[in-house]
Amino acid sequence: MKTLSHAFAALMALAGLPQSGAQQSPALAESYVEAQEFGRRDETDSLSSGYHRDVLLPQFSARYRAILRDCQGSLLQPDHTPFSFVAALGSEGNVLRLWSDRTPAVYSCVRGKLLFERFPPPPRAPFYLYIHMRFAN
Repeated sequence: MKTLSHAFAALMALAGLPQSGAQQSPALAESYVEAQEFGRRDETDSLSSGYHRDVLLPQFSARYRAILRDCQGSLLQPDHTPFSFVAALGSEGNVLRLWSDRTPAVYSCVRGKLLFERFPPPPRAPFYLYIHMRFAN
């Protein structure tokens, strides 16, 4: 009977089907608005606020300040349109999905970099990083 149980579990794993008792990751947000709400939750939640404030934001700021400058510099006319985006991070810090409220050219440039980014592993996954960008003139 034990062999049959192991064979069944192996078949379920090969088929990509959940096994009973196996934990599944929560589904990702279905819209920008929902992702933004999750991002605001993760900024302030006691489980994740320290990670957000002390780990993720400093690393994001250090990396993306230069990337944003380079993206703006690559445009024929710099685009100072404010925009917001949310990145859902997986358990290993990889970007699972991005949402944005609009897509100015500078966001399109940054988005290309973000999709391949890896941040420090978050305390929960998915973790939602909400960023609102405004540019000084």
